[in-house]
Amino acid sequence: MSIKAATVWLPEDKKGPEAELSPADFERLGVTELYVAPDDLATPDMAVLAARTTLERSEVDPNSVGALLHTFSYHQGFDMWSPAHYVAHQAGVIDGHPVNVQQLCNGGAVGVQLAAKWLLATPETSTVLVTSSDRFRGPGFDRWLTDDDAAYSDSGAAALIGRTGEGDDFLHLRALDMLTDTQWEYQLRGSAEFTSVPLGHGAPIDLRRANKEFREAGAAATMVKLAVPKIHDLIERALSTAGIKAADLSSIALSRLSRTMREGMFKPTVAEVVGEGPRFLEHDTGCLGAGDLLANLVAIEESLAPGEYGMLIQGAGGYTQTCAVVQAPVK
Repeated sequence: MSIKAATVWLPEDKKGPEAELSPADFERLGVTELYVAPDDLATPDMAVLAARTTLERSEVDPNSVGALLHTFSYHQGFDMWSPAHYVAHQAGVIDGHPVNVQQLCNGGAVGVQLAAKWLLATPETSTVLVTSSDRFRGPGFDRWLTDDDAAYSDSGAAALIGRTGEGDDFLHLRALDMLTDTQWEYQLRGSAEFTSVPLGHGAPIDLRRANKEFREAGAAATMVKLAVPKIHDLIERALSTAGIKAADLSSIALSRLSRTMREGMFKPTVAEVVGEGPRFLEHDTGCLGAGDLLANLVAIEESLAPGEYGMLIQGAGGYTQTCAVVQAPVK
């Protein structure tokens, strides 16, 4: 499988927090400004902009796309509707089947995996489009304070998935694997009661409360202890599937979480398997929600010379981790 084209759309405006944050907060998060979409741009329209650009770059007829998988973490503009159908319509994908994918920050990775499986299962389908859009604004969400493990920018992203050898390739997709441990699904809900309406626990959403409970109960430490060997195995499986060694990797793109998460957990964990050779890509966006992996496809392609390999590590609460290996085509 291959990525035929990929695009990340970011707003022109960047803003700092409205509430005062301490120097320690900025150091923990790793960003001082975040991308903020204009009020007159609907959230799924960010995905539409990325989708149109991706289709133009690939020179693929939108109506030849077999399916559109739209992924998101947060509100898409209406409470009961299918944003995937809207994005498909606006992008010109009229006959392709629209599907909504919701798995928080791992959504883009799940979308790419499902697209690859779709292509394997339906030989008559030539391409599948994966899109994402997220806007993190109040009163329901505080992009700086809702989560203590990430700060969130608005964005849209898209990637067109196809078969290697059928047209030009943006990146070869050499491996994509996941691990899941559902015993940690309560990390983002804690001990609070279930509600029957949106924002039933109040606004803005407060993930810090549940995270605090998770840490104080010792669950966070246990999860990390159990997760590290599983992540090592996940990386080794992906390398094996790709048919390469760790030394063949040139660059690695991680989940766009806080600096503390990336530097304190993910980089050391990954480095234990891949060594010190590959360079870790940095970013200034904060977390892009479901668009993280799709945006990282763009970033990692820019970092690779022809023939070089890159790795993407992505995850989300629930708990699922993803590892993908890509290769820049030899022109």
